[in-house]
Amino acid sequence: MKVLLALHGYPPELVGGTESAVRELAHGLVAAGHEVVVVAGTLRHEQGFRRSLEFDEVGAGRPAIRVHKIHRADLYFDHWQKSASARASLAFRDILREEKPDVVHVHHWIRLSRDLVHRSALEGVPAVVTLHDLWTTCLVTFRVRPESGEFCTVKLAPAPCIKCAAQVPPRTPWSSFESQGIALLERSADLARELELARAVVTPTRAHGEAVTRYLGLAAERLKLAVVPNGRALALRRRSPLALAPADKLVLGMWGHLYRLKGADRVLRAVRSLREPRRVELHIAGGEPDAVFAGELRELAQGLDVRFHGPYDAGALDAHPVSAVHAFVSGTLAHESFGLVLDEAVALGLPLVLPQSGAYAERLAEEQGALFYAQGDERDLARVLQRLLDEPGLLARLRTSLPEPQHFTPSGAAQVAALVALYADARRAGAPDARVVSERERIWQAGEDAWARALQQCSGKELGFE
Repeated sequence: MKVLLALHGYPPELVGGTESAVRELAHGLVAAGHEVVVVAGTLRHEQGFRRSLEFDEVGAGRPAIRVHKIHRADLYFDHWQKSASARASLAFRDILREEKPDVVHVHHWIRLSRDLVHRSALEGVPAVVTLHDLWTTCLVTFRVRPESGEFCTVKLAPAPCIKCAAQVPPRTPWSSFESQGIALLERSADLARELELARAVVTPTRAHGEAVTRYLGLAAERLKLAVVPNGRALALRRRSPLALAPADKLVLGMWGHLYRLKGADRVLRAVRSLREPRRVELHIAGGEPDAVFAGELRELAQGLDVRFHGPYDAGALDAHPVSAVHAFVSGTLAHESFGLVLDEAVALGLPLVLPQSGAYAERLAEEQGALFYAQGDERDLARVLQRLLDEPGLLARLRTSLPEPQHFTPSGAAQVAALVALYADARRAGAPDARVVSERERIWQAGEDAWARALQQCSGKELGFE
């Protein structure tokens, strides 16, 4: 089978979670005997709009993966108002005609165009979509409110989403609220069409799929949702359990980038509110992309036993002090789609203290290796931490009831097999009926050109950069 994978970037240029996961999938598909080509966006725009071809070597005598890059050169092409690109759409069409894949698997639209599934259908190729995040439901990508860092639960709509998105530069003062509202509704309609035309809409957990349909205002039955957990090869050794005598400190670990949304501040406040906060030792590991927030965390940690370890290697967590602890704790306020940190903690043999939401509540159960608290509720988190201090034997019971890592975290081969089955179903179903939208590309291109002209007439202050 020949599979075309489409996404917004590809290693080694871009190595985020989605990009790395798609590369692992590409290599897994090749190892399973399938032919793979990739179409990827890129940040390399200096030479104007163009296509380029790179090769990703798989090794072991297998053919290299052809990686077609589509280089958009229009200004701020990641902006929500630039999610449709005539040039990128037509370039994608040309690649489909050259490569003639059996199935297309769309992992993201950003930096390409929001009509990839529709374009595939017009070329007679069925498509599958994987939703890695909440970009389809949010104008600023992750449903994080720019002014507060809080997670947003509002359904995507002109109000309040346009006002929220305007906090992230560049602003578009030349475009009225009404014009932006029309643009938002067109974006939502196009992305809804993408999901409805897809022969399968893959999510790593049921909770993530339900969140996307809820925030988009779609009925779940309109989509062919399929849950395929993320495959991952984890070679972490189980940590030796720490004893907790009545006079001992409870040692907790949390890791991941220190974004405000991840809630490290709430964990610190919960610890401070305990009857004896000095009985807790907290280890925190992760990069600090927000210097202001990192400073706030250190102020909150004053007077507590807290160790900040900085960036870490996930593959070496079993030798890192952040995991030489009694339990892992998360303060995240996000609707997590899967939770890679859960795989790591389970592999390390650590009980978990987690917010009762999203994928976390789906993947683990109360007192089956984990204790849950109401998300965002510092008092309830403190209640759970106090239980760990007060109840003899609780940590040991949680450790023994943890799921086995090989059952909790699927292998990459298992994920590939599940996706190949969906590809085969898509091929049997064939491409869905799709209507040609007359003059669409000309209209999109005219809008892009007008956007660029208006942008150049605004000052940095008007655009929100000052």
